[in-house]
Amino acid sequence: MSADMNMTLEQFEELAMAYGGTIARWPEHERAAAQQMPLASDAARAMLAEASALDATLDLWEAPAPSQALMARVLTDAATVSADRPSAAPAKTAAKNGWFATLFGGSTGLRPAFAMACCLAVGFSLGFSGDVTIAPTDSEMAALEQTDLIDFAFAMDDESDLLFGSGALL
Repeated sequence: MSADMNMTLEQFEELAMAYGGTIARWPEHERAAAQQMPLASDAARAMLAEASALDATLDLWEAPAPSQALMARVLTDAATVSADRPSAAPAKTAAKNGWFATLFGGSTGLRPAFAMACCLAVGFSLGFSGDVTIAPTDSEMAALEQTDLIDFAFAMDDESDLLFGSGALL
């Protein structure tokens, strides 16, 4: 919502509950319209006071400190876990002699070219191995349409078979 638009009480309440009673902490594009609301509406002032009271209550809350027993148990567990596991050693970077390295002498510059060549080979082989369909000529299309009409006419010759026979449509 832009600053030049009017804000409804529902929008103001939603923002107050989401961002608190201090309008300065609200999203920047909402602040200008929101600052006008408490001046014009008693309900908006009440909503802002309620949000401020909730902020004050939340500010009073402090997280409880962990007990000594909990701290001792966590430290004991941490020592046990690290004693059971050997420390992580740096990974060894052993050279892998795969078929590509054996074939091309370990040159990594050829890998993208080899991958592209394989893709092209597969594409060409799939493209030329499939059935080649050529669009029918106008005379062939006319013959096909005529054949379809003839088939339809023969099918419609005996309507009782179509409607009530073993291969009935209904």
